[in-house]
Amino acid sequence: MSSDVIGNINYLTSTTDGCSPWSMISSIPAASRTNFVQASVRITIHDLRGKEKSVNLDTNALEVLEYNGSIQEEFEEGSQAQQTYYEEISDILKKRLGASRVFIYEYTFRSRGPPRSDEQLDKTHRNPVFYPHVDISAAGAPRVVEKWIDKEEGEKLMQNRFQIINVWRPLGPNPITEKPLTICDYRSVDVEKDVHPLTIHGAGYHSTAYTMSRNAQDAHIWYYLSKMRSDEMFVLKMFDSKTDVAQFAYHTAFINENEPTPNVEEKSLEIRCLIFYDK
Repeated sequence: MSSDVIGNINYLTSTTDGCSPWSMISSIPAASRTNFVQASVRITIHDLRGKEKSVNLDTNALEVLEYNGSIQEEFEEGSQAQQTYYEEISDILKKRLGASRVFIYEYTFRSRGPPRSDEQLDKTHRNPVFYPHVDISAAGAPRVVEKWIDKEEGEKLMQNRFQIINVWRPLGPNPITEKPLTICDYRSVDVEKDVHPLTIHGAGYHSTAYTMSRNAQDAHIWYYLSKMRSDEMFVLKMFDSKTDVAQFAYHTAFINENEPTPNVEEKSLEIRCLIFYDK
């Protein structure tokens, strides 16, 4: 049974310096800074439970897929478990999307319970993000290919359709209850008014993403999956070079006030993928 809820979405309202939004990212939360001001807005968030097949990547910029693989615990960089997971997800995406190649370039574990302390955070262990964002802008997408793929090969691959896609799922035996992920239907976004470039500065790098302002008509349609389990995964589009389909999925964590604070650990695993096609 589906269970729509009312939740808070933290929308961009202004910046403190009059400049475009920017964020300084550090693995230590106290060292992170940003110039944008947000306002929390009460929004209906629609439950996809029982309606998982009603959304798809090309129309809505998100899908719900099954995961029947073996990885249920955190893994170390370079481990056999990491390789196994990458192979499992690559096979799922190739089969579902008809892609010729999947290149997974980043992963992040997040605790959905009490925030992790500074000592527990690093480049692969982070706390949930509580404002709507798209991880990479259209201008930044080719730079991701250039960073991870050999220059000559990357240029050839980008002559055909390519995408940047995130795969997000709960990890371990406990479903995600109090701090789930919510995703905005691309069709409900006013690209001219709601989308705002966000420059992200990190240690030795910078990238461009998107943050989001409130729609004047409150037209945004937000989805989540109640009590989402580790055998379920969200597939979210961040970029698509094919311009006549849904382009990206804004997403954010939110507090489900209908759920009690869990007394067990709830975790999620997100990976970022480059998807290439033969045509």
